[in-house]
Amino acid sequence: MRWAILDNNIVVEIKDILSGDEVSFAKLHKNVPCSLGWSYIAGEFVAPKWTSYEFLLRLTAQERADIRQRAITDSNVADFLMLAQSAQEVISNDPVTLMGMNYLVSIGVFTEQRKKEILQILE
Repeated sequence: MRWAILDNNIVVEIKDILSGDEVSFAKLHKNVPCSLGWSYIAGEFVAPKWTSYEFLLRLTAQERADIRQRAITDSNVADFLMLAQSAQEVISNDPVTLMGMNYLVSIGVFTEQRKKEILQILE
């Protein structure tokens, strides 16, 4: 049996066995996605998500400027920027979000660690 250890309804650890001192936890059912940093709301695990504005504010002013500059000559950056600006919600585990963020890492806009900070991926 796997358990999600929660702190203010945020998954901070995943364990196979409870030690007895966990204050807040939820049972992980087979085939139910869950990851560190996700919320536990009304009995369900939910990936972090933001409005377009909230997501872009997670980036520093320098990162946003770098992305805008690169979007002038790199169609992949321009496409991801357009999608991020147009989205109703940016979800941390959405394939488009992950592909765009991975591409930005690959071209040096930010590091893998910074990407994880932005997307609230805890290790």
